[in-house]
Amino acid sequence: MTYLVLARKWRPQLWNDVVAQEHVTATLQNAIQHDRLAHAYLFTGPRGIGKTSVARILAKALNCEKGSGGIPCNACSSCTEIAESRSMDVFEIDGASNRGIDEVRNIRENVRYTPTKGKYKIYIIDEVHMLTPPAFNALLKTLEEPPAHALFIFATTEPHKVPATIISRCQKFDFHRISPKDIAEHLKQICHQEKIAIEEEALLLISRKADGSLRDSQSLLDQIVSFTGDKIKTEHVIQGLGLIEQELFFEVTDAVLSGKVPDGLTLVDKVVSGGYDVEEFLAGLAEHLRNLLVVRSVGSADLVDASNENKKRYMELSSAFREEDLLRLIRIVLDTQQVLKRSVHARLPLEMALVKMIKLDHTVTIEDLLVRLGNLGSADPKENQNSASMKPQEKSETSNTGQTQNNPGEGEISDGERRHSPESEKKNELTMNEIQTRWEEVVRRIKHKKITVGSFLQEGVLLGVEQNTICIGFGLSNGFHIDSIMRSKEIVHEVLREVFGTDLGFTCVKKDLPQRKAVRSVKKGKETDLKMLKEQEPVVRKIIDDFDAEIIE
Repeated sequence: MTYLVLARKWRPQLWNDVVAQEHVTATLQNAIQHDRLAHAYLFTGPRGIGKTSVARILAKALNCEKGSGGIPCNACSSCTEIAESRSMDVFEIDGASNRGIDEVRNIRENVRYTPTKGKYKIYIIDEVHMLTPPAFNALLKTLEEPPAHALFIFATTEPHKVPATIISRCQKFDFHRISPKDIAEHLKQICHQEKIAIEEEALLLISRKADGSLRDSQSLLDQIVSFTGDKIKTEHVIQGLGLIEQELFFEVTDAVLSGKVPDGLTLVDKVVSGGYDVEEFLAGLAEHLRNLLVVRSVGSADLVDASNENKKRYMELSSAFREEDLLRLIRIVLDTQQVLKRSVHARLPLEMALVKMIKLDHTVTIEDLLVRLGNLGSADPKENQNSASMKPQEKSETSNTGQTQNNPGEGEISDGERRHSPESEKKNELTMNEIQTRWEEVVRRIKHKKITVGSFLQEGVLLGVEQNTICIGFGLSNGFHIDSIMRSKEIVHEVLREVFGTDLGFTCVKKDLPQRKAVRSVKKGKETDLKMLKEQEPVVRKIIDDFDAEIIE
């Protein structure tokens, strides 16, 4: 027997077989039951989502000899003839190859005659937007006042090309793009019936590659089965469809966090030498950064289409980025996609993009700049020296260091170890100023050993040091940061020993940290502050003059 491809073998035959288009199937079925049929329907939407299949099911339901309640039996001669495209009362016309006025005139002549067997004479015109303007004009009168036995069903992927005069004479149904989750579930059922063993991650890859088209996903599955047989693994799908491994995108974000330009250039070489399509790589990288942004903003991975393992990785990695920085990274990728369309060499724009992403500085708001520069004018020179390298919230905590050290408060998690005797502690005891001076170096070294731990530690606030035990403060919602740091506390101890030359303990405290110093929200107040700082501080004046700075609401 001739092999029947999956897309045809699993074409919907009943209303319940149609995937993710319940708003259409329920309306049409109720219209049949209550005898409220329109004389013309317009089905719109992307390719491969069920427009023509629903048109056939509607035709079968209207002319079925045994069916009831708007459900075709799929057993009578009328249903069989329609399914096999040989019915004398149902005409399927390709609008692309029958687009002239002569073809429409033939329809107008034949529509007057009654059906030979069924109750309705049905015309299904696919890609109706391909008809010429004269053909549309010839169809208007018939479409407005057709015979009682005639029914028109139009399908198109480009509804904006259909004249408004035609659309106004039809009931219009917009078919939705099918979600990857629904496609994966449908493919899973097909694989079960076809006795095909396939991994969950492989199903997700195929469903995402299909881009909302169920027919495309079935064709891709057919292709993979031909490539690897009835046992499909994730690597088979990646190899067979030429997809890019998700691990490459995680390597990009690791390189961004580590700040290592050579790692980024090595990744570009891996993409180019591996034969991957650069445009597809950028599209995948944009989706990867979007997933990080969603997880960072929402606090969960429920809105991300990924395997459970990758969802956990997104949860761990998202805390190392700020939302503002992720938005800027996505903008770099989108701009590179536009540059790539006009570039002869694909490698150079990709290299420039990755270097720019790796060298990108953290976003700094005008409020942060004003607060930091304002604190430079403090009356106490020693306080200025201690706070020069600290964030605003860190400075406010330093003033209460003594109280925090004596009573760390609820939520304290400590390593609980003393690695030196009280005598050596007194002898080699470090001051808060010494810790602050080299704290950035500590964080940087920890990042080189384990990026996530260093990034989490960077979010903390130095509260004080007592008996060579550093107290680090975190917000009440940062329990995940503390747990991750304590799981890798040996790395922290090792780096502290390398930097300060002595064994140091550390304590992570979860508490309600004070807010940053308030800056007036009224634009006039901001302008006054900026003007004052411009007059007092030559550095601010230089920044404003060189970069043409302005107040942003």
